[in-house]
Amino acid sequence: MPKPPEPNFVVQPTPSTYFTNRGNGSEEMKFGPVAGYGDTVPNDRFYIHSRAAAPKVDVGAWRLHVGGSAIKKARSFRHDELVALAPVTLRRTLDCGVNCRAFFPKVSPYASLKWLPVGWTQWHFGAVGAAEWKGVRVKDVLQAAGLGAAVDVRFTSLDSIVTDIGKLPYAQVVPLAKAIADDTLLVYEMNGQPLPIDHGYPLRVLFSGWGGNTAVKWLGSIEASSEPQPVSHFQINQVMDGPDYPEPMLGTVAPVRSALELNEDLTLQPGDHTLHGRAWSGAGAIDHVDVCIEQEVAPGRWTAIWDPPWRSAKLLHKPEPMMWVRFEVAWENAAPGRYRLMTRATDDAGRTQPRPEDVVWNQHGLGYGGHAPLELSVLPMTNFP
Repeated sequence: MPKPPEPNFVVQPTPSTYFTNRGNGSEEMKFGPVAGYGDTVPNDRFYIHSRAAAPKVDVGAWRLHVGGSAIKKARSFRHDELVALAPVTLRRTLDCGVNCRAFFPKVSPYASLKWLPVGWTQWHFGAVGAAEWKGVRVKDVLQAAGLGAAVDVRFTSLDSIVTDIGKLPYAQVVPLAKAIADDTLLVYEMNGQPLPIDHGYPLRVLFSGWGGNTAVKWLGSIEASSEPQPVSHFQINQVMDGPDYPEPMLGTVAPVRSALELNEDLTLQPGDHTLHGRAWSGAGAIDHVDVCIEQEVAPGRWTAIWDPPWRSAKLLHKPEPMMWVRFEVAWENAAPGRYRLMTRATDDAGRTQPRPEDVVWNQHGLGYGGHAPLELSVLPMTNFP
């Protein structure tokens, strides 16, 4: 019997010009078209990661339920009641916790450990985007419900995900300090428009600087607890673990990352080029970006074309906290050949992207921050297709 088609977890069109499909529910943004986007990514070009079909929501009947042992009087909020609270607008990059997972070695460097699990989404650079987010502070909503002495806050979706223990709604348990930070929002608008279905309509949470896996979509309830809570079923695998980690560590603050505004494995003509890219960090603003270009001189042998190998890029606007910055660098007299390009960003917290061989391996492929090479060719135009 033919295998039945997989259910479609994505609502909007995702043409291959702008997206790379990484498996059902995972649509990676291609970086080539990003040059024309401005500071933010249009809603219909923003990467998508959905673990289940979007729930069907009647916004008129929808309610956000707020309760838990640290709430004095549990209550529900209508959508219009949330919109009536003091609005906050932030420009923030949203970077998937496992963005760049494909650049980790597929086999652990430790002989005693197993392979990186096959089947997990192999994102390249494009599980990231930036938007202007509008919403209300989580703190204001919790206080409106009578927040008492809390320790943890659980955010739970309305979706239904097939797991090894049955169907479960997606959830994240977050320490109180992050939940009530001034830049933690319940978002209802994205780039001036109502939140799209694929991005969590009618409400999602945004933890500034934290990985996109924490930004629960299709939010249905918030529970503030006066006692420590166990992590959700989904957070069990959202940890960095391995021989270099004394104990598993939840992936929260996004690493420093950067990428060039080029599609992978493209061909350029010889001559002068200006390379453009973007750099971002979950810990603050970008301080500077360097670029290195290496040419293949023999199979598997590469040599830098500049001396010193790394050249400083020009930042095109003032960096903002937890928002990517655009940059450019000149590449003069590009000669025919095969090249690999690398970008290395440093943030104002002093964090710098390490060499790929210095990235600390972890079993779940979270938090890759190395300057992964982007390969391309330089060839003169010919009459061949």
